[in-house]
Amino acid sequence: MRLLVAFLVLTSLPLVSQAETRFVELEVTLRSGQGTEFEIIRMIRSGTPVEVLESNQRTGYTRVQMPGGTAGWILTRYLTANPVGAEELVAARQTIDQLTRENRELTDDRNRYMSEADNLAAELAKLKELSANALALEDSNQQLQARLKRGEETIAQLEKDNARLSSTGNRDWFLAGGGVMVLGILMGVILPRLRWRRKRSWSDL
Repeated sequence: MRLLVAFLVLTSLPLVSQAETRFVELEVTLRSGQGTEFEIIRMIRSGTPVEVLESNQRTGYTRVQMPGGTAGWILTRYLTANPVGAEELVAARQTIDQLTRENRELTDDRNRYMSEADNLAAELAKLKELSANALALEDSNQQLQARLKRGEETIAQLEKDNARLSSTGNRDWFLAGGGVMVLGILMGVILPRLRWRRKRSWSDL
């Protein structure tokens, strides 16, 4: 029974004393207490060695002391026992930062090129529209020219027909006039003879 009570007391204690050195994996905040509501004392850079003073498994915070003597609480999960791993992590974070910057630059370049591509596409669409309008105007112009040519040919044919009709009318009028003239001559010759014959016939009576 005493052993059980002692076990429960030991497991219920939130703080466990640990006198050892750990390394910070990621840049983390050093706070005055165990929680985000406590004041931030300073930032601890990745790979910084710290001395572990005590740890609370329930809250997930560990109280550490900086090389300069400053003490405070940080999240336990950001501590590692491997200094080489911490250094590699620092190098990896630097690489990640550089890749992030490069990715941001590439993203900006891509956005700029996409904007330029959109502008070029809009200009191309405008040129295509103007080209289509020009082709339509050219086609319409050709149709108008063809209609004009057919109209000119029709006018020329009508002028020929009119000239032919005029020539035929003049000829008919000429023939009619000649016929009237001949008829007049004949009547001028025949009528006096007829009168003369009548007079002789009357004198014979």
